[in-house]
Amino acid sequence: MSKMIRCAMGAAGFAAALLAGGAQALTVGDIQVKSGLGDNFRASIPVMLAAGEDVSFACIRLDESASSKYRDVPPLKGYTMKLERSGNVATVNLSTNLAVFEPVVRINLLIRCGAKVSTSREFLVTQTLQGAEKK
Repeated sequence: MSKMIRCAMGAAGFAAALLAGGAQALTVGDIQVKSGLGDNFRASIPVMLAAGEDVSFACIRLDESASSKYRDVPPLKGYTMKLERSGNVATVNLSTNLAVFEPVVRINLLIRCGAKVSTSREFLVTQTLQGAEKK
């Protein structure tokens, strides 16, 4: 292998490591459910950002993909999403205008803000009459 090709491969590996490092700095925390079965759904999900990272509303969505390993669990439907920012934490607030009577719902949070900031986390939320529990 020529020296030029080795240098190019090394540079490409270094660039990939930098991009991966940026993506790994973004951390999705645990969901905090504030409603129970038969209530309008309310929950928040903290997203911790590294210095220099930013997320916008356009970067965040819930994925209802059938490729989920929990595809038999219904996804949260009819939700409203809001994004709040405080320091290095962005909080994704989810709510519905209608009561949710599914005892278990699936929430797959996807964050894609270009090549440097990309992650996802799937939650199964079990709702009870007294409140809600996260699994």
